[in-house]
Amino acid sequence: MDTAPIPGVVRLINRAARALARDGDAALKPFGMRYAQVPVLALLRAGAEPTQKELVEATGIEQSSMAQLLTRMERDGLIRRVPNPRDARSQTIALAAETAERVTTARRQLDDLNERAVAGFTPEEIRLLEQLLIRLNDNLDKQNAGSGNSTR
Repeated sequence: MDTAPIPGVVRLINRAARALARDGDAALKPFGMRYAQVPVLALLRAGAEPTQKELVEATGIEQSSMAQLLTRMERDGLIRRVPNPRDARSQTIALAAETAERVTTARRQLDDLNERAVAGFTPEEIRLLEQLLIRLNDNLDKQNAGSGNSTR
């Protein structure tokens, strides 16, 4: 087993991502949602009714993970599958009727989490952090372009 230390930046980003997922799950639990569902819920809340394949492309979540995520979301009553009007062989994904209001309320909890995460940062530091993370993700996307992986 390789015992070399994980590079500092990677380790810190991983730690922050785990903490955000943990705190995001805690914030969303009262609404029957999980942090991993946020990218899908955000797209659907915006009015989109994409296919599963389109969700994979838009979010960067792997196909098998997306299939499991959508199955759980449908089981929990967050989404519904609708026959695709453009292609009878597939279905589109839509928010369940009562989910939209829950997503709006849950969004406020995530906004609070975001505020806590950047507490003490100046607006300039927040913009710089966003720019650096975008560049980091772009770099990783370029490295993984051939493999079909994405950081989106």
